[in-house]
Amino acid sequence: LGWVLTGGSGEDQVAVRASGVYGRRLAPAAPDPTQEWTPSGTVLITGGTGGLGGHVARWLAARGADRLVLTSRRGPDAPGAAELVAELADLGAQAVVVACDVADRDALAALLAEHPVTAVVHAAGVDGSTPLTETDPARFGELIGAKATGAANLHDLLGDRDLDAFVLFSSIAGVWGSGGQAAYAAANA
Repeated sequence: LGWVLTGGSGEDQVAVRASGVYGRRLAPAAPDPTQEWTPSGTVLITGGTGGLGGHVARWLAARGADRLVLTSRRGPDAPGAAELVAELADLGAQAVVVACDVADRDALAALLAEHPVTAVVHAAGVDGSTPLTETDPARFGELIGAKATGAANLHDLLGDRDLDAFVLFSSIAGVWGSGGQAAYAAANA
């Protein structure tokens, strides 16, 4: 135990229990080829113009997605949105970019009424690099809203639909925290 507590183990955090000393580990899940998803219909990607959302959109388009609805707070005014739509068209997918804050239940309901979706990928989020001591309740609410409130709204508004997929992206910050990102970590958890 002494080598662990003095840093000899190379671990920066450990859990000391009667049964032993444990370090955190993440391991990829083994893929299940019988569960491979082939997208069809209209797939909604929240945070669709961001880095993660754009990656998911390209992945879906390459796998045959017919139509993609990409949302972000800035919509078509988001940097790179027009280029992403053109790239997705080259991959064979029709994409539309819509301004919608998924934390706004009424705006999301209107979007879903206009675009009947068959699958959802929730990748929206807000950069939360603010120390907890400098995070006021309004900022905390903003950080929680994009991720957690958005997920709850999607669930509430789509809970009765037979979707092909309902995917929620998270951050490793939700598993073991991240310096200066307390609200962001809570939202992702």
